[in-house]
Amino acid sequence: MCLVLKILQRSVLVAFVTLVFAGVFAFAPFVQGQEIDPNDVIRVKTTLVNSPVLVIGRDGKFVPNLRRDDFQVFENGVKQDIAYFAPVDNPFTVALLIDTSRSTLFSLSDIQQAALAFVEKMRPGDRAVVVSFSDDFNVITEATSDPETLRRAIAGIRPGGGSRVYDAIDSLIDEMNRIEGRTALILFSDGVDNDSRSATFDSTLRKSEKSDTLIYPVQFSTYERMKSRAPASAKGSLPAEGTGFSEQDYRRAGAYLRRLADATSTGVYPASEISDLDRAIASIVDELHNEYSIGYYPRNAGLTGEQRRVEVRVNRPQLVVRARTGYVVDKSGAVVRTANTQRALMPTTVERDTSLPVTRDDPIVNSSAEGRWICRSMNPPIDVTIVKEGFIAHCPKSARANDETNAWFVKKPGPSEIMCKAFVLSNGREVAAAPLPEGYVVIGEVKSAACGNSSNSEITTNAWEIRRPGPSETVCKGFPLPHGFVMIGERFVPKCPALKTDLNAWLIRAK
Repeated sequence: MCLVLKILQRSVLVAFVTLVFAGVFAFAPFVQGQEIDPNDVIRVKTTLVNSPVLVIGRDGKFVPNLRRDDFQVFENGVKQDIAYFAPVDNPFTVALLIDTSRSTLFSLSDIQQAALAFVEKMRPGDRAVVVSFSDDFNVITEATSDPETLRRAIAGIRPGGGSRVYDAIDSLIDEMNRIEGRTALILFSDGVDNDSRSATFDSTLRKSEKSDTLIYPVQFSTYERMKSRAPASAKGSLPAEGTGFSEQDYRRAGAYLRRLADATSTGVYPASEISDLDRAIASIVDELHNEYSIGYYPRNAGLTGEQRRVEVRVNRPQLVVRARTGYVVDKSGAVVRTANTQRALMPTTVERDTSLPVTRDDPIVNSSAEGRWICRSMNPPIDVTIVKEGFIAHCPKSARANDETNAWFVKKPGPSEIMCKAFVLSNGREVAAAPLPEGYVVIGEVKSAACGNSSNSEITTNAWEIRRPGPSETVCKGFPLPHGFVMIGERFVPKCPALKTDLNAWLIRAK
């Protein structure tokens, strides 16, 4: 009897153990990003995708004290489980990379003042490295928290000759990658390169995409000064490309700085005046200490070279998220960020920048061959049309109530366009600020998801439908007629704005 009992007990134990192991292995495929090997050693199958995240409110300030539950992450449209979340306010090591080339000669004292302002705003535990470059690359002081050492290093910087922007960025990224902890690089420069000997425009962008060092370009506008001092080229009066004096060099520099910022999920800070510098430094310091870090293991491992689209959302109204928008997996299996940044209410990232450097009258934020972002203004350019509105952290916040937009995307109009009315406040009254491009007519008003709305709930449309007129056209009243056309009749058009008279449109024809 005892023998039978022992056999039964042993059978039950074996069955129980079998069930337990069956349960473990049945559950194992559902453990996110892990697998169980025969030796019960947990092995991570997928790479953690991590992104620094900034959240910006309507007032343009960073939003602290958010929790994991306030965020959602989507990869290729599929919601992911957040595996890691932390508000980050740890100390930084920041490299102050100062351009001392001949193009910045007249801005050097301003650059030094900006670098000194950063030292004054450093927080306990922060460290800084001071580096200058022209036709050479000089580490003036190693990483230190001592403000007096940093002040002496910055004050002792002297002007140089040529400009090796690419070589300086390439070398300094390598140096920063060796430093443990959070790192950032502030580049004080106009971005013009005419003397690099090893690194290139593209190679530095690729290296910055793979680095965890944040890069903040503070862009000085030196074009007008350099143009007046440019030597004539052999082929004519205009300076040759590659000399550091030409318009092409400055267009390339503007494109480079913006793509460099996009590659590391930051932004370009224009510095046309001392007040711009003060705001830029304060904003950079604030940003460095108001990040969130969010990580997840992708539900499906990506193939080598495959690009994945990432979207970070926040579950609160009227907040803007700035974060990585994609990544690719390289041959080693490492996650490499793509040169795009989620940073506005609507897509704002563009591939190329053909703008000249920022000036006070032309506050370009981002540009492409198709158009550019500008800060909202009472006097928008008259040779372009506003086709969408968004939010950019470096532009002044809107003065209109309940308006979360402060920037316009402008472009040369095609044969027909949907043009934002672009509401602004003028003397306390809301007006539509968008000028009608010369040679175009308005054929109706529409509602566009790309444009900001009026604060007056009775105004339900926010855009004009415009086009170049044919030989004869029906156009809305209240707008100038293009040159060479005359009115030949009046009529009512439902799409045109209502007027006191029943007839709200003209029939026009070419003379």
